[in-house]
Amino acid sequence: MTKTFYIGLIIMSFCVVSGCHHRPRVYVPPEIDLKDFEPLGIMVFQCNKEGKLDKVVTQKFIEAITEDQKMIQIIEMGTQKEVLKKAGTVKLGPEAMKAIGEKYGVKTIIAGDLDISDIHPRVSILPGVSLIDISADVEAELVARMYNAENGATLWTGSGHDERTIGGISFIKGGHFAFDADDPEAAYGEMAYDLVWHATDDFRGWWK
Repeated sequence: MTKTFYIGLIIMSFCVVSGCHHRPRVYVPPEIDLKDFEPLGIMVFQCNKEGKLDKVVTQKFIEAITEDQKMIQIIEMGTQKEVLKKAGTVKLGPEAMKAIGEKYGVKTIIAGDLDISDIHPRVSILPGVSLIDISADVEAELVARMYNAENGATLWTGSGHDERTIGGISFIKGGHFAFDADDPEAAYGEMAYDLVWHATDDFRGWWK
């Protein structure tokens, strides 16, 4: 056998061992296909603190679930209070879900709760000032659910948790905090993104 043959054999052996051969990447579609559940209605997620954080997180949630699933019919229905009032009911439950579905013409309803459990201010509150901007260490948890509008059954649930220092928080006299930055996207955007990214994994595809 020629010298060239042996060199070629050595090169092929090296490639097999070192992984020179490339396997084609395979796309794995989202575990949940939203086309099966549209039109979807989404209510602004409820937050236990005042301000604009609820709307920022809700918008990021919509962006996340449609990142890999385009042209999904989503109806932004408003806050839970507004939706319940328009549907002629006062509390979420099977009957309320059915009423909401009929009122808005949706097959599936998405609702969520945003809980801010710890806020640790990083600046001092000045005497005599009732409202000032501060930065703070914040711990937040998002729990979102998808319901069948016909019978109120829970179809899916997802959650996300995040801890970070953010600005754009106001201290209201009486010991309360509000998320009311002039630019909520700049102030809370990253935290909102991380919360919904973990919560919406079932709606995104991936490559392997």
